[in-house]
Amino acid sequence: MQELDVSRLTLQTCFEGTNVRTALVCDEAPTRAALIGMLSRCVKFIDANKTLTEPEHIAMTVNELVQQFPTFTLEDWRLCLYMMAKESFGPYYERLKLAQFVDCFTKYDQLKQPVIQTIRDNERKAAEQMQAEAMRHLQPEYATQMNPVASRVHPADWMAGESRLTYTEREEMKKRQKDTQS
Repeated sequence: MQELDVSRLTLQTCFEGTNVRTALVCDEAPTRAALIGMLSRCVKFIDANKTLTEPEHIAMTVNELVQQFPTFTLEDWRLCLYMMAKESFGPYYERLKLAQFVDCFTKYDQLKQPVIQTIRDNERKAAEQMQAEAMRHLQPEYATQMNPVASRVHPADWMAGESRLTYTEREEMKKRQKDTQS
């Protein structure tokens, strides 16, 4: 795993990263070592009195976090642990065990949800625009199934341009058709 400047990571760039479960399936040993290393660095940096000290506890914490947060990417882990080190999720009161990690990862997940929703909405809008643009090129302008006015106009007159609809007018007609069908 390449070391990047964690302070430059954003929730949006983390979303585009490599999913932890996928990385574990593709190359388990280096991925698990990276996760354990990130968690160990966070534990050492926070330096709480009651913390994860045994390797088994760290491994158990990593396994539990992977199970509870399967949609997180490697970059999400890095950013979340960095935010934990900055105490963005609140102070730890000299205790940093599995429960505190789960709590912080849950808060991070809640912080991430609006960003993911915005990304998904933008993807959906882009797909709809692409589909509308493709349909505009695929269907002839005088197609009667999309344009009820075209069925009332003679094709020769239609192509002459007098009764021809603009792209915006066709889109408005499609929208009205959808509204009446709904």
